[in-house]
Amino acid sequence: MNQYMDKLKQYWHDLSLYIKGLVIIALPLTIFFICLASLYSHESKTNLLENKLTVALKNQHDLQTIHTHLMQASKMVRDYLLTGDKSHLAQYKQISQQILPLLKTLKHNEENEDISQKINQLNPLIEQNIQQLNTIINTDIDLDKLKLAEEFELQNITLNNINIILAEISYLESLTAKQEQDEINIERKGNLQRTILAEIISIIGALIGAWIYMSEIVKRVGLVRDNAKLLALGKDLSPHPETKDELGELFKEIDLAAQKINQTQNDLVQAKLESEQANNEKSRFLSRTSHELRTPLNAILGFAQLLEADLPEGNQKQAATQIKNAGNHLLKLINEVLDIAMIESGEFLIKLQPVHLSALLDEAVNYIRPLGKIRDIDIICKYSDSLWVMADHQRLIQVALNLLSNALKYGPVNSTVYLSAKQDKHHIKIEILDEGSGIPAVLRQRLFTPFDRLGAEKTKIEGTGLGLALSHQLITAMQGSIGVDNNKSLFWILLNEADKNELKVQPNISKNILHPSLSNRKSSILYIEDNASNQALVEAIISRNKNLRLYCAETLFAAKQLIDGIAPSLILLDLNLPDGNGEDFIQFIRQHKQFSKLPIIVLSADASPEAITRLKKLGANDYLVKPINVAQFNLHLKNYLS
Repeated sequence: MNQYMDKLKQYWHDLSLYIKGLVIIALPLTIFFICLASLYSHESKTNLLENKLTVALKNQHDLQTIHTHLMQASKMVRDYLLTGDKSHLAQYKQISQQILPLLKTLKHNEENEDISQKINQLNPLIEQNIQQLNTIINTDIDLDKLKLAEEFELQNITLNNINIILAEISYLESLTAKQEQDEINIERKGNLQRTILAEIISIIGALIGAWIYMSEIVKRVGLVRDNAKLLALGKDLSPHPETKDELGELFKEIDLAAQKINQTQNDLVQAKLESEQANNEKSRFLSRTSHELRTPLNAILGFAQLLEADLPEGNQKQAATQIKNAGNHLLKLINEVLDIAMIESGEFLIKLQPVHLSALLDEAVNYIRPLGKIRDIDIICKYSDSLWVMADHQRLIQVALNLLSNALKYGPVNSTVYLSAKQDKHHIKIEILDEGSGIPAVLRQRLFTPFDRLGAEKTKIEGTGLGLALSHQLITAMQGSIGVDNNKSLFWILLNEADKNELKVQPNISKNILHPSLSNRKSSILYIEDNASNQALVEAIISRNKNLRLYCAETLFAAKQLIDGIAPSLILLDLNLPDGNGEDFIQFIRQHKQFSKLPIIVLSADASPEAITRLKKLGANDYLVKPINVAQFNLHLKNYLS
C-alpha cells in the first residue's frame, strides 16, 4: 500500500504544472457542480410535488365549483317553477353545460386511484341529476303535481348522494394536498440542508486545492526563490525534490547555472591570479626598466648640466644643451609610461589638498614661456588671484605644462595662446586656447588614447602621444574632468573648488644653483654607489666646492669599514648594491649610537611612491630620483651641510 502511495505521489509530482493547475482548479469546481446537480435533482422533485399540490388544490376548486353548479342548477329549476320566468331556464342550461366538462377535467387531472374511482361513481349520478332536473322542467305543474313532487324527491336523493361523494372526494383531496404540502416542506428543508452541505463541501474542496497548491507548488516556488538568492550570493544551493514538471526542470536549470557560475568564478579567480601575477610581472618589469634607463640618464643629464654651465657661449654649449634637452625628453617619456602604468594598476597616489591656482599657473607659464619665444608665440593670462582648487600640486602643474606645451608646439607661428581660469558654480574651469583650427570631430575620440599622435605623419614635431592620455588620467584621479571644445582649439580642465584657508606654495628651485654657498668648515660626504658613471658625476658636482670631500664605497661592507675613519657629515646612498640593499645600511646607521642622527639622502633610480615612502619611514632624510637635477641636488647639500 505504501509503495502504491509513493508511486502515486511521485506520479503527481511529475505531472506538468499545467495539469496540476487544472486539477487544483477543477477539484472544488467538480465538488460544487456535483452539489449543484444534487440540488437540481431534489429541486426538480420539489417542483413535481408543488405541481401535484397545485393540481390537488385545483381539483378541490373544481369540486367546489361542481358542487356550486349543481346547487345553482337545482335552485334555477325551482325558481322557474315558482315564477315561471324562463330566464332562470337559460341560466340553468348554461350552468348544467359546464358541470360535465369540469368533471371530465377533474378526472383527467386526478392521479389518486381512490379519488378516480369516486369520480367514476360521481359521473352517472350527476348525469342522472341533470336528467331529473330536465324531467321536472318538462312536467306540467297544473296537470301532474303529484308526479312533480315525486321527481323532486328523487332529484333530492340523487343530489344528496352526489354531495356525499363530493364530500368524500374533497376530504381525500385535502388529505392529498396536506400530504404533498408536508412532503414539500420536508424537501425544502432537505434542500436547505443540502445547500449548506454543498457550500461546506465546496469550501473544503477549495481549501484542499489551496492546501495542495501551498504544500506542493508554492513551497517549491519558494525553494526556487531561495536557491536563486543563494545563487546570487554564490552559496551552495538547498536540496530539492527530483521531479519532471516545470519546477523540476527549473531546479535543474538553476543547478546547471550554479555549476556554470562556480566554473566562471573559478575561471575568474584563476584569471585574477594570472592578471595579478602578470601585473606584478609588469610592475617588476617597469621598475627594472625604469632603473636601467634612469641609471645611464643620470650620468648623461648630470654631466650635460655641468657642461652647459661651464662651457662658454658657442657651439659646444649648444651641443651640451641639445644633449640635456634630448635626455630630458627621454626622461619625460619614461616618466609618462610609468605614470600611466601605475594609474592603470591602481598604484598611483594622488594627494588632494587646497592649491593656490594663480601661483601654480604663474609657475607653469614662467617655465614654459621660453618655448613660446622660439616660435614667436605670446602667452596672455587671465585669472583671479583668489582661485583655489582641490588638486595634487605637482600633478596639476604637470598637466598645465603639457597642455601649454601642446598649444605652443601645434599652434600657428607668430600667434597668441590664451590661458584663463574662472569660477563655475562649485568648480574652477581652466581654459587653454590657441589660434589653431581645432581638432576634427572624427579624430576627437582618439584624443586621449596612449601613443596615438593625431596627424603625426604630417608634422616633424617630436612627441610620444602620452601627454594627453596621462593628463586625462591625472585629472580624473583628482576627481576632475578634461575635454576639448568642438569648434575651436581649446582645452579645458574642470576641478573642484577648495577652501581658501591654506596656501600651498611650492619651492621655486633656481636652475642656476650649480655652486652652492656652503659654510667654510670642512665636510666629508660618504657616497655608497657601485656604478662608476654615477660616482664620477657626483664627484664632479662635489669637486666644485673646496670645503667638501667625497669618499666613495662600492659595497655595504666597504662603507661600514670606511665610516668610522672619515666621520661623514652626510651619506649619499644607492639602494641596489652588490652585497645587499641600501635599506639594510639605513637600519645599521640608525641603530649605531654614534651615527644615529647622521643625515641620509637616497639616490635611486626606483621612482615608485611605495619605495620613497618606505625608505623615509625607515629613516632616510630625503629621497632623490635618478637622473638627479644638479641644482636640486646642490640645494639639498646646502640644506643638510650648512
